[in-house]
Amino acid sequence: MSIDVSNRYIKSEWDLSGLLTGQNSKTLKGEKYGYRTWILHLSPSTLSGKNTCPSASLGCASACLNTSGLGNCGNVKTARLNRTKFFQQDEERFMLRLKKEIESAVKNAERADLIPAFRLNGTSDIKWEKVKFGEDNKTIFEYFPDLQFYDYTKIPNRGKKPFPNYEIVYSRSEDNDRFVADAMDDGQNVAVVFGTTDTEELPKTWTGPGGLTWPVLNGDKNDLRFLDPPKRVVGLTVKGQGTKDTTGFILYGNGVLDFTKLSEYEKRAKRDPSILGQRKYGEKKYVPIQSKVSKRIAERTAELLRADGRNARIVEHKPIIAGKKRTAYAVYTPGQFQRTRKGANMRLASRSRRPMPIYVRR
Repeated sequence: MSIDVSNRYIKSEWDLSGLLTGQNSKTLKGEKYGYRTWILHLSPSTLSGKNTCPSASLGCASACLNTSGLGNCGNVKTARLNRTKFFQQDEERFMLRLKKEIESAVKNAERADLIPAFRLNGTSDIKWEKVKFGEDNKTIFEYFPDLQFYDYTKIPNRGKKPFPNYEIVYSRSEDNDRFVADAMDDGQNVAVVFGTTDTEELPKTWTGPGGLTWPVLNGDKNDLRFLDPPKRVVGLTVKGQGTKDTTGFILYGNGVLDFTKLSEYEKRAKRDPSILGQRKYGEKKYVPIQSKVSKRIAERTAELLRADGRNARIVEHKPIIAGKKRTAYAVYTPGQFQRTRKGANMRLASRSRRPMPIYVRR
């Protein structure tokens, strides 16, 4: 007996018109390279009641691409949630429907004289290489061995290519340094979100936690990760709620202060007046220039400040991250911070001629 995966069925049972989407501003950039990409967008993290991103960090959850662009629209969120519940409650039927849509997408691409490509984790992190279905009990990659699939993941040890036609880029967050180092050691490309909205301001190179330094490519130029050269950092600009990140998921410089780009911190202060505010220690006013969930990273930033001839203090505070109150560590340095009708202004005090002694206030 065949399983009904018709348009009528998914509309009546799940209020869906389809599983895959193809009109994405970033994926459309790939068409000038000869590819047409379709993406499967599910609800990320635990929004569906079950976790679709088992290795997501706090920063990743709060800065998720689910909050950027059309992802903020109510009807889009509803469709993603319905797709997720469809997959979780009726996996076999879902996968058969996905197979049908991929077959249709291939025909669509052929009519446009383009090569089809597919990204199944647009806003989720599911091990699709483990999902088998159909009479032949195979994965989606085995049903379509000649098609190109790709994804980003934060799940460690999935490997660069679980299947010959499935390329995976490892994604850096504020709490997976060890796995980033392992991925780079294995030659797997790593995606890093940097604290800028301008691709021209992406760094030229990035040094990973294991000490390897790789060139940074513009990951916003297109989404065709399977065409990237090996041993590259996929540099991505901050989007959506990521501009408000205080966890360290979004990197400014190499995750610590880049003294050649202090103006970037001033720009950030203008966008976000900061719940931390200005403090006074003795006769000096201090302003926050960084906040991290990792105390170790905050202390490293403070040490760099002092080595550069500036005072620095670490202040524990309780920001709301991903809807929950968390402990974070703000790095303060002398400066002026003022709220205005247009936002906020911040200016750092001039540094001393000689380096300050290393001292961390706890």
